[in-house]
Amino acid sequence: MKKATAENIRALDVTPRADGVRTGNIIRTDEAGRVFVDFPGNTGGPVMAKITGSAKDRLREEGVSGHPGVLLVFENNDPRRPVIIDTLHPAIGEAEPAESVTLPAERPEAVTVDGKRVIFDAEEEIVLRCGKASITLTRAGKIIIRGAYLLNRSSGVNRIKGASVQIN
Repeated sequence: MKKATAENIRALDVTPRADGVRTGNIIRTDEAGRVFVDFPGNTGGPVMAKITGSAKDRLREEGVSGHPGVLLVFENNDPRRPVIIDTLHPAIGEAEPAESVTLPAERPEAVTVDGKRVIFDAEEEIVLRCGKASITLTRAGKIIIRGAYLLNRSSGVNRIKGASVQIN
């Protein structure tokens, strides 16, 4: 019988595996734009995640904070190396229920507009919603317009300006 020596013994790999697709949540982002996620079964706290191009575009469009969830896969099945492949939503055409707000008695429940100027002010977000259509204004300066049909019409010049403009 041969004796075991140190060079004959290999370390046993005890790294947990993360097979398949899992759901998770975005916990935070840092100044460099890196995204940290957590997911069921993760005992080590939030982990920095990579993001696929389509998921990155979707997160940029929808916003990261308060996102309902993401789909994750793991490089080499390693739970320390998550990759965000998509975003999750409660249902098609349905937003998460809005938080109910009760206005103090001194605030009017209806506003009569004199035709000159109306200002809505909020700390985080303003959402105008009617059926399947909505306009969201975020604190970060993002404007999201959603609807089953969008029409943009102008009797004069119709300009689209931005650092980058993507169509389709």
